[in-house]
Amino acid sequence: MALLQDIIGSLTDMGFQTGTGGSWGGDYMGIQNITPSDISSTLQSYFGLGSQDLPAHMFQGISSDILRSGLSSTYSPQVQAGGQSLLTDLQKTMYGKEGRTAAGGFAGSAQQRRFTQGAKDVYGKGMSDVLAQTGQQQVQGLQNVQDIMNQWRDTALQLKGLG
Repeated sequence: MALLQDIIGSLTDMGFQTGTGGSWGGDYMGIQNITPSDISSTLQSYFGLGSQDLPAHMFQGISSDILRSGLSSTYSPQVQAGGQSLLTDLQKTMYGKEGRTAAGGFAGSAQQRRFTQGAKDVYGKGMSDVLAQTGQQQVQGLQNVQDIMNQWRDTALQLKGLG
């Protein structure tokens, strides 16, 4: 699984410079500033290729949209909406007719506790599903970034005759 730190580490390992003279600041969203020329020249140095061997037009940069798909904050609205919907359902269940019926008129009854626990379990399961889904989307976003970087490397390797 590609993690954000793995992606940054891979770029640094391949020689992409950060800070002064670098095309990106060393942070994840700064990757969008790496141009096809930067990719070409960095991989030329990394693999010992000449500029004619690895022209810039062979590479694509990574857009901010693709990068954002790897950030958990991108999915916050989806998590919030899912949680709000589930919470509304939980409140209706617990404080609606079903909840009053389960209490049987006696707050704190064993039947009411079981009903309340069951309603909370349904909410927890639903929220777990929402978080699992958004987590999978984020991982796929990070994998897409890693796949593009792997394409850069594979292109350079093929041109060097190692791929």
